[in-house]
Amino acid sequence: MNSMINMAGVLATTVAFCSHADPAGPSEFALALARNYDALAKAEQIQGDERDAQTYSLRALAANAGNPTSPDQVELRQPFLKDRYVSELSQGRSRLLAALDKSGRTNAPEAAARAQASYDCWLEQASEDLQPDDINACRESFLTALETVERATPKVAVEAAPPPPTDLPAATVPENYLVFFDLDRATVTAEGMAVIESSKVAADERPFKRILATGHADKSGTDRYNLALSARRAAAVKAALGKTGIATEMIETAARGESQPLVPTEDGIREPQNRRVEIVIER
Repeated sequence: MNSMINMAGVLATTVAFCSHADPAGPSEFALALARNYDALAKAEQIQGDERDAQTYSLRALAANAGNPTSPDQVELRQPFLKDRYVSELSQGRSRLLAALDKSGRTNAPEAAARAQASYDCWLEQASEDLQPDDINACRESFLTALETVERATPKVAVEAAPPPPTDLPAATVPENYLVFFDLDRATVTAEGMAVIESSKVAADERPFKRILATGHADKSGTDRYNLALSARRAAAVKAALGKTGIATEMIETAARGESQPLVPTEDGIREPQNRRVEIVIER
């Protein structure tokens, strides 16, 4: 099997990809992502890997239609991953999602698209663990592109933030926290527990009227199933808040299923940011 050496060059190469998008259609990021996935599909075809070639082709089509997919989840390939890859891949995906969510898709669309496609390439090659050169090429392409995206999304200085309206007391503004969940799970992760503990610290700063925990799900299941799943997630967060010392009678839960996505997607799409519970502290 021929090696995919210099994958960074392959991903950066402009690939002809037919698009009929108008100004209201796919974003610059989505079109760039389509080109990068199309390049990956062609590289996989050259190697004779028809399965992954088809996967990347479908992602290219989705992105070109204005519905880009999210980076692959480590859990989906974890049964095939050796332990030495899992931690770095997980950390890389977290950095990627954070950069994309901080306007990375709009501030550096080309680099953001290359980072996402390179990450999926890295994860795929690591799960196969057959070609060290390919694993390293995809990893280096990902890290280089990610650094570009992160530089393009600097943190906003605190002093630059506009002051709150003088006619609205700060105590009346709800405080929001997001706890994210794994696919088809209602178990609070370590990262989610850290968010819950942060909300507990904030709640203790001054009196509050109530805490509302609202569960949500992505659109990868049926409406009925997702509504029940979002209710279980809200209940899990309420229980975790209770364990931090907050009186459970001060915590109300609600379930919205897939009806209020944080990231709009088509039905059936798995979107990590939509699998969440929103914690609102009402003063």
